[in-house]
Amino acid sequence: MACRKDGNTIMPDVPVGDVPDLTVSLVSSDNIELLLPCLRSVFEATHHVTLEVFLVDNASSEPLAAVIEQEFPHVQVLRNEQRLGFSSNNNMVLKRGRGRYLMLLNDDTLVLDGALDTLVEFMDKTPQAGVVGSFLQNPDGSFQPAFARFPRPLREAIYPSTNWAHWGRAQATIPFEVDSVCGAALLVRREVFEQVGGLDPAFDPIYSEEVDWCYRIKSAGWRIFTVPQSQIIHYGSYTMNRVVPQKYELLLSHKFYFFRKHKGERAALVYRSVLWLTTLVKVGWWAALSLVRPRCEQCKGKTHLHVYLLKRIPAF
Repeated sequence: MACRKDGNTIMPDVPVGDVPDLTVSLVSSDNIELLLPCLRSVFEATHHVTLEVFLVDNASSEPLAAVIEQEFPHVQVLRNEQRLGFSSNNNMVLKRGRGRYLMLLNDDTLVLDGALDTLVEFMDKTPQAGVVGSFLQNPDGSFQPAFARFPRPLREAIYPSTNWAHWGRAQATIPFEVDSVCGAALLVRREVFEQVGGLDPAFDPIYSEEVDWCYRIKSAGWRIFTVPQSQIIHYGSYTMNRVVPQKYELLLSHKFYFFRKHKGERAALVYRSVLWLTTLVKVGWWAALSLVRPRCEQCKGKTHLHVYLLKRIPAF
């Protein structure tokens, strides 16, 4: 067993000095209402692998250490006085973790029974695998896309691969190879981290960092898989949904940076130019719908969003 309960306290069974099977990295910023159930699920749903869990308190308004200590005394809490991005926070853990495998796990997830055991078992049996991801579910139990093809400039500007790469895969029952997996539940082999390095902080605060990481890992000769038998609920974009226009601006600008980094300036310019044109078309479409349906709040919201993006895309 990976953990035991002592009253209301969860105690992981990892002998001091031993190398744990899995180091889990969690980052949280004022998200305690989702963080605590997430931590409970990590320990309660894991039965065979030994765990080492780090929590990065990303400058929460109320420090998390005291709350976490009460129920999870073995969770190691790292506190930032100023907020850092996804890559910088997780790199702190990746450098400290002792596990044979290292895992990024969002604090807005719930680990279902045996999910982490399944990932470790798959990696132990698949030495050519450098990264593996879980199947993600929405809170209602429906399928949530958590893998994609590597983006291409023209295609990504018109119809991103995250919209279609999962077609025909939602009902999969056996592991399959992909280009990249979602950073909400991503497990990497220690040797891969030591060879390729960590996440690129240039993608901070968030978006496309896991695609960049997977791209570098595949370029180094490793394979990447998704394992449907490992199921995790993901509430999704809990923090960034509070600032929707900025969310999309970051998402698109970081794709531009990905192309410039890996494909060159020309590819990045193709992406930006075509993206601007498709956004202009969307502005016209939603504005026309707003005129036809003046009470449609979604139409007005979409118009304002795409006008916002239209103004900012040239500055990427």
